Formats: sequence, structure tokens, C-alpha cells
Amino acid sequence: MASANVGRRISAKEGNVMKSMCAVMLLVASGSLGFAQSQNTWDGFVTDTHCGTNCQRTSTMTPDSACVRRCVRRGSKYGLWYGDHVYVLEPQSQATKFAAEKVRVSGDLLNNTIRIKSIVRLPQQTAQAHPSQ
Repeated sequence: MASANVGRRISAKEGNVMKSMCAVMLLVASGSLGFAQSQNTWDGFVTDTHCGTNCQRTSTMTPDSACVRRCVRRGSKYGLWYGDHVYVLEPQSQATKFAAEKVRVSGDLLNNTIRIKSIVRLPQQTAQAHPSQ
């Protein structure tokens, strides 16, 4: 059976409704991409979120382990100093033994938090960025 609407022209009102629906669907689809997790690998220093990149009391301008641990005891969180940004590391228990160390972290980034899948200490001379994408 042939449909009664085949060949029927769409009214301007129906066309506007369809365009609006398509626009909403595109916005929803693109908005959800912004919240998607991305898995990466970062090389940087484990610092704290209070002092962040301002905790360099060493001659090599690297984080000071005593300062990082003190800030965490006082309520700050462990974070990864990568470039000019500090990302919160979760779970905190995996970052604890690496305070002020140069590390490679693999995990998922969501907003400002890296969910650790693996974290390993790096020799001082080899730390650099290695995005896995």
C-alpha cells in the first residue's frame, strides 16, 4: 500500500519543527562529547593541589616532598603537575608513595581529575609528554 503522504509538501511550520528537533539532537550529541572521558598518559611531578606549581623549594625547581606531604595532611589532594596545570589524582592512595616524584600516569581524564590506571616512577632525565591518542 502506498502512503497517503507520499509527495505531500511539508509546511513551513513542520519544517521549522524538524529543523529545531535536529538542532536539539546535535546539541545533545555534541554536549555529551565534552563530558566523555579520554584516556591518556602524562609525565609530570606528583604535587599537591594547594601549592600546585608553586612548591619548588629545591634547586632543580621540582616539588619539595616535605611541603607536598604537609599540604596533603592539611587537606590538600595529590595532583599531577603537567605543563602549567595540576590535575587531581584519584584514587589518592595510589599517588601517596610518589610525592614530589617524577612519574608517568596512565588513566582517564574527566574534567580536572585523572583516574589512575597505572602510575610509575620515572628517572629524572626522561620525563616528557606522551599522549596516547
